[in-house]
Amino acid sequence: MLKRLLSLGAAAIAAVASACEEGPASVAGGWRSPATWSTMVHASASGPMLVEVRGDPFGLGREDLAAAAAQAMTNQIIGRALAFTADRDAAPKPQYRVVLAFGPAPDASPDQLCDGSVATARESGEKITVLAVFCDRGQRLASVTGWVARVEGVADKRFRQLLGQMVRELFGSAP
Repeated sequence: MLKRLLSLGAAAIAAVASACEEGPASVAGGWRSPATWSTMVHASASGPMLVEVRGDPFGLGREDLAAAAAQAMTNQIIGRALAFTADRDAAPKPQYRVVLAFGPAPDASPDQLCDGSVATARESGEKITVLAVFCDRGQRLASVTGWVARVEGVADKRFRQLLGQMVRELFGSAP
């Protein structure tokens, strides 16, 4: 009996470890403006915040990917209604936006993403990397990098989990 319990425990640990290798995972950028939370509140007070997308890991087209990302990112902060839109005309304050770069160049910086000069490439393989930046016009307020492996597309639960996790990491929590 003990031998069986130990083997089941080892199998469970192996499953958890392999799941960690596939993500989703995210890491906050090195610098965050102290005004990140209050700017997010201001930017989203009268409607959804704009999401812009660079790159297209699924080959959907930028507009469809941006719409799916906006939907996955909406209402991911507990205690705060925070909606996103990929439609610039639907964002009351489009100067405040979250920019997502799928497959950013290895030397891409968050500041380059805010000013629009980040190169992206269609990722090959099973791992999707994302650089997300909260921008006030051309200035970075916060950034986060994330990745997930073996996702089927934008409807994949783990892809949506990655974007939700990145939203929470990007904006933090109420002061």
